[in-house]
Amino acid sequence: MRVVSASIIFAALASTVAGMASCGPRVEYRARPGFATGDELPDEITLPDGTVVRYIPVSEFLARKKARQEGRDFDAARAAQAKEGAAAKPGFVAWEEQQDGSVRMSAIMPEHVVANTMRAFREERYAELWSQLVARDVRDRAEAAEGKDAARERFVAWASRKRTDVMTLLNRMSFGFSTNAVIMRKIGPTTLQLTLAPQVAGEFKVKVVEIEYEGDRVTLAGIR
Repeated sequence: MRVVSASIIFAALASTVAGMASCGPRVEYRARPGFATGDELPDEITLPDGTVVRYIPVSEFLARKKARQEGRDFDAARAAQAKEGAAAKPGFVAWEEQQDGSVRMSAIMPEHVVANTMRAFREERYAELWSQLVARDVRDRAEAAEGKDAARERFVAWASRKRTDVMTLLNRMSFGFSTNAVIMRKIGPTTLQLTLAPQVAGEFKVKVVEIEYEGDRVTLAGIR
């Protein structure tokens, strides 16, 4: 039996959306904290009373919550959309798993950058994050100063060292987009600075995320 950290469970309990299948056990959907790994918090657990608890990404949790408030069946709507779009051109996918186990990250909004970066840190995919989502100008400067491999290795080492601090901030920001708790400031022609509103900023060790627009792409320019 997998033992789940009490602190992780407590954090996940903060947000819950309940659902009931037409037949079968009661199902509750809970938002997966961005800092929780798969070992700390599995995708699904069964409580002593038979309730099935499923931990899902924040974006899906918020969509389910909105559907419930509006009296809509989220699963039925998603199934219908999937059926209707089966023959259509695939839509935008921010995080796409490949058959070889690698991942393709894309972003066209700041929210995608935050979500992808948080997941990359959670799954420790630092090298892929560096090559796919970090701003081209940031990589070019680092590689010019240190060399391509050394620049990547330095980023991986920094990300590994700062993993908990970064995920704590990104997890809070991922919730903040839907409540106006994330403040976006333009600090350059193509650069945005993301911070948390003072009332929710708290004592975060990492406080700022910088976003760079590169044509139709949005990239990660910095975390500090």
